[in-house]
Amino acid sequence: MPLREVKSPTGKDSPYFNSEFVQSKVTASNHKGITLEALRYNMLNQQVEYLNKDIVYEVQDSLSSFTVTDSTGKSHLFEKMSVNGASGFFEVLLSGKLGLLKHYSAAQRSAEDWYTKKKVLSVVRTTDYYVLKDGKTERFTPSKKTVLEIMSDKAKDVKSYLNNNAPDFKNDESLKELFEYYNSLSEKA
Repeated sequence: MPLREVKSPTGKDSPYFNSEFVQSKVTASNHKGITLEALRYNMLNQQVEYLNKDIVYEVQDSLSSFTVTDSTGKSHLFEKMSVNGASGFFEVLLSGKLGLLKHYSAAQRSAEDWYTKKKVLSVVRTTDYYVLKDGKTERFTPSKKTVLEIMSDKAKDVKSYLNNNAPDFKNDESLKELFEYYNSLSEKA
């Protein structure tokens, strides 16, 4: 893998998905899998960094996927994709007839401190959901209305599920359960 030494950002705001380096399984573009002992994901520049002998290296375009754990110990699978002209890493929340993806990004914002008149840099994190259906990926804002639009071919069953379970559209696990339910309906048909 091509390597380049990088310097870590300083300050209280961090652009990293996992602020600590963690052990990770990585798949290279040539489909070879390896385990790296100390890896983290930089959402600001959509790059993966790893630590070797106290030097941080940025892995260039040679990764197709990686798995990291968060601070709670939960595992997250990220795959490199290009969606609507933008490429980066997307977390695969669910695969199937109807897939659910989550994209994490970060941006630096500059603001002037009113009192000191100094410029203050901060990192703003955002997440977006995407639906993968029939080989096409589109942005998805989780709500009852958009779920019913996306799952219109099973609208009656999905509406019943929504009324009986009242899923939390801001919770990944709740969304996954809803998408799993839809996929199970599609498998039965």
